[in-house]
Amino acid sequence: MRITEVETIVFPNPGRAFVWVLIKTDEGITGLGESTLMGRERAVAATIEHMSEMLVGEDPFRREFLWNRLFLADRRRGGAVVGSSMGGIDVALWDIQGQALGLPIHALLGGRVRDRVRCYNHTDPKSPDDVDAKFSELLDGGWTAAKFMATPSWPGDDGREVIDPGKSIRLGAEIVEAARSRVGDDFDLLLETHGRLRPVHLIEFADRIAPFHPMLVEEPTRPEAIESFRLIREKTRVPLATGERLYHRWAFQPIIENDLVDIIQPDIVHSHGLSEVKRIADYADTHLILVAPHNPQSPVNTMASLHLDFVIPNFLIQEVIWPFPAQLMELFDGGPTIEAGYADLPEEPGLGIRLNEKKAKTIGYESSPVQELRMEDGSVAEW
Repeated sequence: MRITEVETIVFPNPGRAFVWVLIKTDEGITGLGESTLMGRERAVAATIEHMSEMLVGEDPFRREFLWNRLFLADRRRGGAVVGSSMGGIDVALWDIQGQALGLPIHALLGGRVRDRVRCYNHTDPKSPDDVDAKFSELLDGGWTAAKFMATPSWPGDDGREVIDPGKSIRLGAEIVEAARSRVGDDFDLLLETHGRLRPVHLIEFADRIAPFHPMLVEEPTRPEAIESFRLIREKTRVPLATGERLYHRWAFQPIIENDLVDIIQPDIVHSHGLSEVKRIADYADTHLILVAPHNPQSPVNTMASLHLDFVIPNFLIQEVIWPFPAQLMELFDGGPTIEAGYADLPEEPGLGIRLNEKKAKTIGYESSPVQELRMEDGSVAEW
């Protein structure tokens, strides 16, 4: 079997255009993967086009060889664009192998270690007054965990979102308290901070919300600020998580080796694919660190994430955006099955989801705007 073509399809989606990778072979098998990167879909599509020159004519079963060839050929490697480009390619190669052998990807990874995968959904209360309606919908759907932005921003005079750390901390803590009161003790709250706060503010926020027992505080500081992680770790007692902006095992190395978080959140798309994230998860397990894969992506990466979740012993919980819009799911055969906050085992060969290429190509696409956040004085903040 040989690779004959590598193609991308960009699909419009508010705030995050989806990028899908199709790897075609001379035996009629097409592998599917996802390379979505918020606000940078054109850069990813162009990078995959360059990478295709190193893939066409190759044996798709030589997945490790091709991964290393793409990774090491880029002397200035490791960023989000390259990582996301390789992420989609890697999953598509797994998909080809699974289809050819008649096995789901999780079987190729060693087989399931659990019977179902717990998932969390998203909500967006802007104030304590929003909490009842937002969480009632989740509870009625059987969900047992949800994530929301716990360092809220608000519209500024020029229409851009603005943030003030002091106000955001106070408002966020009030929302967390109201959420815990609404859902009770058995529902898990995952608190997103997007690395917006400096350590002194994050430590204050953690002190305020600790009595409400969050499952995790996500991205407590910017991913590159390793010493800030160390300071926060020493000063707080809430579970810490990070990883959506770390793109390979070497970026995770200081976080894991120094036990700076309790949970890592690699994204199969951004972290160079399923092959690399499996390695990262195994490495984290040596430090008894749990894995909660990042995934605000399409059904394609959701399926890839579920295959990983079923096989790693240190899995905690899976991020999903649910339900997907009907017009999106109409493009696919197969896909994830999630009920009452738990996902079923994918059983079809390969990834277990097929894209209707012809239909997907008829849908127009316009470039996604880059999202920004400002401080109240007009300076740029971490989005």
